[in-house]
Amino acid sequence: MLSTKGGQSESVDSLVEILEFTHFARIFKFNRTPEIGKKKEISHEIKVSVVMELV
Repeated sequence: MLSTKGGQSESVDSLVEILEFTHFARIFKFNRTPEIGKKKEISHEIKVSVVMELV
């Protein structure tokens, strides 16, 4: 997993995950299909991660 900032990639070693939780809400997600296009789906959860960059 890489994080990009300003066009340069940084390793995950400089990031610390503080919190991870699931937020429940009704949202629309657009998933790619094998053909050209996207399929709209209803989702009921969002995975959230709170991270800090160590400098």
